[in-house]
Amino acid sequence: MRKITIIPYVIAAFVAGACGDKQSKSSDANAAEVTTVSPEASSVATPAGPAGAGPLSFESAKAAFTEKRYEDAVRSFTSYTAEHPDNVWGFYMLGLSAWKTGDRDAAVRAFTQALEKDSTHVKSRLNLSRVLIEQGKAQEALPYVEATLKIDSTSSEGYRLLGRVKGELGDSSAAIEAFKRAIVLDERDAWSMNNLARVYIGQGQFEDALGPLARAIEIDSTVAAFHTNLGRALERTADRSRLAEAFVEQVKTWR
Repeated sequence: MRKITIIPYVIAAFVAGACGDKQSKSSDANAAEVTTVSPEASSVATPAGPAGAGPLSFESAKAAFTEKRYEDAVRSFTSYTAEHPDNVWGFYMLGLSAWKTGDRDAAVRAFTQALEKDSTHVKSRLNLSRVLIEQGKAQEALPYVEATLKIDSTSSEGYRLLGRVKGELGDSSAAIEAFKRAIVLDERDAWSMNNLARVYIGQGQFEDALGPLARAIEIDSTVAAFHTNLGRALERTADRSRLAEAFVEQVKTWR
């Protein structure tokens, strides 16, 4: 196997993470996007209020969400959706707001209502899937993820969620393939790299986990979970030479 000298700043990043990274995006040491609210920026992206559908009311409610006044946002979007029952974005934002308050049941209802308005609304499908996974309902999440990929077969986010669902259902091989596909579609998808490494760690393939984790830390060194998982893999690996460059080369073979 080709040896690659370990990159000093990756080791330094690991040490910093092990000591406690104050800028961490996730408080879950073993996080695979599984926090109260998904850490991915795309999951909280919000559109402008649709023209002609009460933009001032929508913007006011969205402002509460943006300012992290999530209970106020829930109340505002509840009123907004009552007044504008055909606006899918209102229900989508109600779902996000409820999720932020920790009310997953209300989030599920709101995302489901959004999909009743528009079955092709990808963001609602993705976030509904995330909430169901958090509720321990991976089997229920699976058809929503699969439908998302039928709508958009190039969605790295969709494949990342497919990997999470398959992992929750105990299908490690399918999870690995899904995470690999997500990385091929987006070579900066650090969370898919982390999640892929977690599957490898779960299977005792600690050396295989090093490359994805080192690359994830190169992309975003502020996530404590990446450092923690790298530490777990390093502790159980005799050969510590496989790192980010080797992983980047390996990704090319997955295409």
